[in-house]
Amino acid sequence: MKSFPTLLALCGLALAGGTLAAPPPDTTGNLRFVPFEVIVKFKPDARRSATASELAGVRLTTNTPHFDVATLENTLPLRKDMQVAKSETLALLAKLRRRHDVEYAQLNYLFDFALTPSDPLYPQQWHYPPIGLPSAWNLTVGSSAIPIAILDSGRSGHPDLNGRWSPLEYNAPAPGQPATDNGSWRHGTHVAGIAGAAAYNGIGGSGVCFGCTLMNVKIGDTTTGLTMARIVSSIDWATSNGARVINMSFESGAACTQASYPALRAAIARARDHGVNLVAAAGNGTRNGTGNIPVSVDNVTPASCPGVISVAASDRNNALALYSNRGPNIGVTAPGGGGNFIWRLDPGSGHYVVDGASPVYGNTVGTPACNTGDGAFNANTLGALSAWTTSPASGNGHCYRHLSGTSMATPHVAGTIGLMLSVNPRLFPEQVTSLIRGTASPMPACGSNCGPGLLNAFGAVNAALSTTTGPCSSPAGSASKLCRIDSIGQYVNSAGTLVESVYAYGYLWQFNAAGTQIGTTRKLTTLPRYANGPCLYAPAGQTCTIDSATVLDYPGFGYFESVTAYGRYWNFDQNGNGLAGNGSLLSSVTRYANGPCLYAGGAPCRFDTRNLLDAPEWGGLYESITAYGRYWIFDSIGNMVESNPLLNVPRYASGPCAYRPAGAVCSFDSRELRRLPSGAQVETVTAYGRYFEWDGSGNLTVNQTVNTIPRLR
Repeated sequence: MKSFPTLLALCGLALAGGTLAAPPPDTTGNLRFVPFEVIVKFKPDARRSATASELAGVRLTTNTPHFDVATLENTLPLRKDMQVAKSETLALLAKLRRRHDVEYAQLNYLFDFALTPSDPLYPQQWHYPPIGLPSAWNLTVGSSAIPIAILDSGRSGHPDLNGRWSPLEYNAPAPGQPATDNGSWRHGTHVAGIAGAAAYNGIGGSGVCFGCTLMNVKIGDTTTGLTMARIVSSIDWATSNGARVINMSFESGAACTQASYPALRAAIARARDHGVNLVAAAGNGTRNGTGNIPVSVDNVTPASCPGVISVAASDRNNALALYSNRGPNIGVTAPGGGGNFIWRLDPGSGHYVVDGASPVYGNTVGTPACNTGDGAFNANTLGALSAWTTSPASGNGHCYRHLSGTSMATPHVAGTIGLMLSVNPRLFPEQVTSLIRGTASPMPACGSNCGPGLLNAFGAVNAALSTTTGPCSSPAGSASKLCRIDSIGQYVNSAGTLVESVYAYGYLWQFNAAGTQIGTTRKLTTLPRYANGPCLYAPAGQTCTIDSATVLDYPGFGYFESVTAYGRYWNFDQNGNGLAGNGSLLSSVTRYANGPCLYAGGAPCRFDTRNLLDAPEWGGLYESITAYGRYWIFDSIGNMVESNPLLNVPRYASGPCAYRPAGAVCSFDSRELRRLPSGAQVETVTAYGRYFEWDGSGNLTVNQTVNTIPRLR
């Protein structure tokens, strides 16, 4: 019998347990402060002269009778090392706070003048300050890595949008053709200008996320009309081509039920599964004779579709616009402009149409002026100011104008989400929705008609900065009492680079050796190897779950991934290609049938954890499995080397198994065995909402709740 530690002794990744001491309560986030300085107020009865003498190396300066500035002296050699400067300043802060004669001590924070675009028409964009945009821009102006898809009438070549569009575009009415707006009403230009027009380019105004990338997706214009098939294909195209936000400033006056809109609901669900955030206009009311009355957003599509953030419109007084649809299910309210819609009977068609005299059609602004020969221009500035292009009959003139509508409110939200994703690109759509709603400014006079209130761009972006996006913060994980990890698989390639894969709540996360996430979080059903494999066996309506996953650099083969789920197994190569036997029952494998599956009690055989480890010093490949309160070890030819109850292993009996409910079988959620570059081994186990780690000698080094492990939060 070969000599090796019981249960291969040990596993894991040593990046998890060590955490830095928590910073003082007011030093979190991205706040900046003067290095080596702390503002301190001593208690009235403190003897300042004695205090100063006790603070060696600290100079106290009094600029006001209300506090002193404590400054570390002799710091010149440290000033080029910002990490040292930060740690020394925080140490001084902590030292002062520990003193009994100190009333308070705080950092000397740095402030900035609010970032304000220099574009000539920006001062007339009244709709940005109410949502805190100048402050939000101090945090970020957006990242070009975040594409915002504008599903609308296409691009018109407006100069304030030049250079803002992704080279990828889609023309749903004529696939393969340029997605230009050939109609007479350039709705898409105005919407895109609000979402992300250029800033600091000397013309026009600014967009909300002027650092994000706009993605042009033409769903129709006044010459082609707008159909459901085009909308669905456009959502699918935007999703497949990397959109992170989809803006839908259009509406249909019906509830988004499964019976009426199954294709649209399915497309929205696919987009959400890929991490896309969808925002839709709540709608502009409905005709009542020649007047206009608002309706409930529950009767508007796509605004009422599951997974969509619906947007009502506010006017210049931060009140709900007269025309805006409303109700408690509004996602959020954003500036859309004032006025109302006036209807008239069109003698040519016999249908009622919106009259060009409606106050929602506002003034032309700036130079060049819009050609008023198009009609529908009125002398008011009630609406949101953005880019505009006149009709072909009026010369395709590029200009700027005020327009009102929930179509204008929606891109304020889409742009804000772009800013949020720019500072935290791994936010789940559910988190984005929660932050948008949770930071909204109340509108008391609106009652329940405005949803949670007025969009607060600064609040949402600032909250996004500190929102965790690990397994424990996933939509299902955050709602669970105990954070559960389904499986952890770690792979070290021939170059020594480690990638850790974590499976939980139907998602996959990947991290490097420093615990930093690699790429975006993926839903298992969006990854072909799982969607076409294990996830096919998930019961209808249930989350796809991987029971165990193990990855190794297999001698002579390279990357090898093996997963078990639903009583079956699958193996994949580095390209995600399945290997022979995939989908077979575990009970069809002799070593499993004579081992773990004997304990299944007639139910499908399922493993809690499974690990493959290449250990040349022990003769090559070994396989370790835990299930049904036991463990098994097999050698490279499938011979069982060892099996025992988990409770017979001291480190488990006093570790994970000690947390099991009374009388219950001990079970692990995940277990990983890994050899570190030094040659030492480490073992990690998650069970009962806790994370355990042992070194190569079986000494417990970490025992804490899973949601306190930085990368898993």
